[in-house]
Amino acid sequence: MATGKTFFNYKMQDPGPSEREGHSVFYKDKRGDVFHSYSCYSRGNDMLNVHYHYLDMVPKGRDENGHGPFWVRRNDEYKD
Repeated sequence: MATGKTFFNYKMQDPGPSEREGHSVFYKDKRGDVFHSYSCYSRGNDMLNVHYHYLDMVPKGRDENGHGPFWVRRNDEYKD
């Protein structure tokens, strides 16, 4: 992360924010071998992020303005 390059979404790239979205599915067979069977990142996560479905129905939508979901804040980042 410090160098601006890391392995993200199956390639070396600048991952952007330090906390990124992603979903992975694994399968463990009877012998105990584990297989990585599915992953999605970035916009591929929309199906699994239920709040986006609600935002897509309201007048301003996600209100991302081309810069990602700037409206998402951690609990300690809200101002009074």
